[in-house]
Amino acid sequence: EQSLKRAFNGERYDSSVAVSESVLARLHVVVRPKPGEKPDYDVREIEAKLAQIVRNWQDELRDILIQKHGEERGIKLSNRFGKALPMGYIEAVTPWIAAADVEAAAQLKDSQDVRLQLYRPRRKSDGALRFKVFKMGAPITLSDALPMLENMGLRVFSEHPYEMETPGMAIHIQDFEVEPLVPLGENLDQARERFQQGFEQIWRGRVENDGFNRLVLAAELEVREVA
Repeated sequence: EQSLKRAFNGERYDSSVAVSESVLARLHVVVRPKPGEKPDYDVREIEAKLAQIVRNWQDELRDILIQKHGEERGIKLSNRFGKALPMGYIEAVTPWIAAADVEAAAQLKDSQDVRLQLYRPRRKSDGALRFKVFKMGAPITLSDALPMLENMGLRVFSEHPYEMETPGMAIHIQDFEVEPLVPLGENLDQARERFQQGFEQIWRGRVENDGFNRLVLAAELEVREVA
């Protein structure tokens, strides 16, 4: 989407992805130029650039999935989930990260299920984390997610939402840029499981959503110990 936006000097764009049981996926992008501007563009040049971006990235993702899961399973994951990833996601995420996201999406059972990932990106400054939420059907609204994350001791800088149109159900990926109020240092591995379990319990309404939940990270407690 960003490549098309730049090519047409667009002000904004709308996009959607449709996939079927075949190996093909269709991306529909509508770029809206800035008012009063008539962009100058070369259709063949744009088509060539887009084809190269998608082909190289998708091929690498498929190869990674085959390496991790074997040829049959890897190709199925690539066709069903990898090809449903939108162009904006492809431009922002490496194939290695995408492989982990595809695996998380494939584990979802229904609209009441959720998969969570708290991790430290390789190229970010000290203290910066990412928190991803994978969910079928409607995503968790930002007005619900922000208070939960803040009450658990995270400062939220931004959200990057993506939608995968898989056969029968849309899957939403919500990628939050966050920073813990209390530095975790090298203790992220120990904190990850506590945090993810705590967030899910709060989201399901089994634990009160309040400021005491920040003790999950600050005091290394289980969420039920601070409820």
